[in-house]
Amino acid sequence: MSGPLISDLMLPELERQLLEDPELWPNVKGLFIITVAKRRKPAAVWYLLLQGTDIQPVITSDEKKARAAAKTKVKVVKIQIEDSDLLNFITGGLTGVKAYMVGRIKVRGDLLLAQKLEEVFEKAGGRDRALEFIKKNEKLLVSQKSSKF
Repeated sequence: MSGPLISDLMLPELERQLLEDPELWPNVKGLFIITVAKRRKPAAVWYLLLQGTDIQPVITSDEKKARAAAKTKVKVVKIQIEDSDLLNFITGGLTGVKAYMVGRIKVRGDLLLAQKLEEVFEKAGGRDRALEFIKKNEKLLVSQKSSKF
């Protein structure tokens, strides 16, 4: 049996960083439902609720918590991605458009809104922060990657 997903480490860290620094809150409104797969089988579902720069973002694996936190009606985008591809996406090794074009990421809903998720990581310095987090947690992340085989 494999351990936790890389996304189980990275997404809570992203939420922690957003909570610490409201300057990072993106001017994007939408509920991103991210299904994280392992070997093409759904392994986890994460909800990223972004409601602009005035309302605290919510990143959770609890659908009820995400929906309850919505202050207004927001568009919903469903994204399916492999756990390792999510790491590459956050760190900039894989762009959203390229991933979509080659079938590494599946999107249902507003494609333009889905593209804004990539901008969120870029503008917030998410890639640099993710790389910093990876360096600090390298042993744990390497054990996750090796558990795939």
